[in-house]
Amino acid sequence: MTAIFRIIALLCIWTTPFQIFFILWGTWVVIDTENTFFNLTVLEFISQKLNFLIIVIEWLYSWFWQSYLDFVLFLPLLLVGPIKALASLYIGFWILKKID
Repeated sequence: MTAIFRIIALLCIWTTPFQIFFILWGTWVVIDTENTFFNLTVLEFISQKLNFLIIVIEWLYSWFWQSYLDFVLFLPLLLVGPIKALASLYIGFWILKKID
């Protein structure tokens, strides 16, 4: 069981650089385009830059509660991104500390 927790913790820690990359990419989109800090939502960023994921989002809308997905996807990317990165990093280190 500790091996599974270790994998989850390391996955949380290893995904942090990818999250930081998306935060920096979102910052560049805000600087380079007419989008503002609050105008660039997660869904807007995906539809502009990661268009191939729209199919996955449409599939998620068929399985999950639409109001919840609307709430999550319409949050500003540059506000949610750092919070998710820090939370993921903290949870990863917390799990590692608890299992050792």
